[in-house]
Amino acid sequence: MVDGWTGKRLRVDLSKGTVKVEEIEKAYREKWLGGRGFNSELLYREVGPDVDPLSPENKLIFGVGPLTGTFAPSSGRTTVTARSPLGGGFGDSNMGGHWGPELKFAGYDQLVVEGKASKPVYLWIDDEQVEIRDAGHLWGRTVPEADAILKEELGSKEIHIALIGPAGENLVRYACILNDVYRAAARTGIGAVMGSKNLKAVAVRGTGPVTVSRPDEFYQVCADIRERMKRDLMVQMLYDQGTWLLTMPANYEQGWFCWHNFQKGFHPDASKLSGENHRDNFLSHREGCFACPISCGRFSKIREGKYAGEITGGPEYETLTAVGPRIGLLDMDKVVHNNKLVNELGLDSCSCGGAIAWAMECWEKGLLTREDTDGLILNWGDQTLIDRLIRMIAFREGFGNILAEGSSRAAELMNRGADFSISVKGHDMSQDDPRGLGFAFGIGFATGRRGGDHLQGLPCLELTGPFYPGLVEKILGTREAEDRLSPVKKPEMEKYSEDLKALGDSLTQCTFTHNWSFAVQPEDMVRLLSAATGMDISADDLLRIGGRIVHLERAYWNRLLVGCMEDHCPKRFTREPMPDGPNKGMVFPEADLIPRYYDVRGWDRKTGFPLPDVLIEYGLEDVARDLEPCREEYLKKVQMEVQMAEKL
Repeated sequence: MVDGWTGKRLRVDLSKGTVKVEEIEKAYREKWLGGRGFNSELLYREVGPDVDPLSPENKLIFGVGPLTGTFAPSSGRTTVTARSPLGGGFGDSNMGGHWGPELKFAGYDQLVVEGKASKPVYLWIDDEQVEIRDAGHLWGRTVPEADAILKEELGSKEIHIALIGPAGENLVRYACILNDVYRAAARTGIGAVMGSKNLKAVAVRGTGPVTVSRPDEFYQVCADIRERMKRDLMVQMLYDQGTWLLTMPANYEQGWFCWHNFQKGFHPDASKLSGENHRDNFLSHREGCFACPISCGRFSKIREGKYAGEITGGPEYETLTAVGPRIGLLDMDKVVHNNKLVNELGLDSCSCGGAIAWAMECWEKGLLTREDTDGLILNWGDQTLIDRLIRMIAFREGFGNILAEGSSRAAELMNRGADFSISVKGHDMSQDDPRGLGFAFGIGFATGRRGGDHLQGLPCLELTGPFYPGLVEKILGTREAEDRLSPVKKPEMEKYSEDLKALGDSLTQCTFTHNWSFAVQPEDMVRLLSAATGMDISADDLLRIGGRIVHLERAYWNRLLVGCMEDHCPKRFTREPMPDGPNKGMVFPEADLIPRYYDVRGWDRKTGFPLPDVLIEYGLEDVARDLEPCREEYLKKVQMEVQMAEKL
């Protein structure tokens, strides 16, 4: 029997200029699977609470999984992990494209970048040959420029490159990493970590095979799943419109369209940004990631107006709303242009839009003046201003230097407007409002392992689950949980979705196969993993590995003395009733749902820390020991807060 895992970790120390290959033992692989599991475990073990996110001691970790580089559907994802410069705690992001499979073809399951180069460099991984090369000629270049220069320099257009733009070089706290020019590992500021190491790019060419344990069986399992995906309604809709398909139901049916920094959840003209409008008037072509039968990726072309002729990858729904309605825009050409700009400069669109929206609302409410903004007038929807601000942020120029810190830090620096920073644990929210999107999502926003966004667990059982008759009842025991705005079984739904998401990210398989569409079930993941690696495991045990990863990531925050007091959605969602639209009057019932989620997850209500017995049950005995002194210290912190509140 052939072992389908290569089990190799590549370590590159930029300070010392050294390269080392380590074997990843089988027991470790079976405990953490790969991708996100490998990365989260290594970050917890090697990057402690005393490490500054932008220091050489932070580590930038790229991980792929046991299915990467195979015929398994939508298995081309890569997880990138580091301590976050934006939120200050656990940070990771996930990107598609072809870079991850290329790393696997080169023979590696994980790349760990340590230290800091004395000058700008890039990594060139050519199978077993690994070089640290000068990147002075690439520094300051946009993502497409640097990608083109490197491919010409290395003599092939087939090389796949992960790189940062000027935003990462200038340590914007929400800079991202992109591969294949438009595939972003966007969230938590990992591009700034890459920039802090003077690392411009990682170019990879791999020519080796990825073996599987039982090839004939593996091929048949993949073929069966692909055939099912071909018939799946959500897969068909993703192919037709991409994630733009959300615009119409989000606004007109469900009322969570993020107009003017979530001040409203509805706009009568939202259809200008519909998936149908994009498909019929702006779609250039579709593109899929490696081994993907969905092809949800869009390329957009602007045919009229000021930006006529521009072509760019994307945008996804989160980007089109972040640099569109959240900052007062409904013009498709402007939104597509802004997407092009943030990608080329290497900015996370969610945090960029969040920072600009914070500033615009502060201006609207009279909290910022021209003295604060270097003379800029921050009116909603002013495209000339927005274009300028995006560039100012990427190069940390003028008022852009404040916004480059993210909305939460910007509010602290300016000492005003904290309530208009729509963020959790310092991490700007994605464009999703639990007052309409759903209560399980709201739990994920409040307790999120990296701060507020929709990809903590992506509990689409309450969004798309009703399209799969009987599925929600099978998993949760009742159909009532299908109602987005019902509290019934929402803690259980979020836990299940988080465990499933962690599992998929570790294999690594696109979340659209199992958390948005449900064409791939845990039983299918068992079949794929078993045929690929020979690993004998049940679906329940596979989900427990997902749960182990979630607990470990939570423990990373707990060591930083972050727990129940920080598990809160923005006040806008919990204290301001939705002013209009289908969910007028709705608030997210956080006070009821979060304690119930702790109970379901096995976390202490007094601290928000995983209970020691639960950690031991999940095979995390060392983590349980690590957290004991932190638990006691956090309890003192909670008691102090209670005493202060009583005095007030």
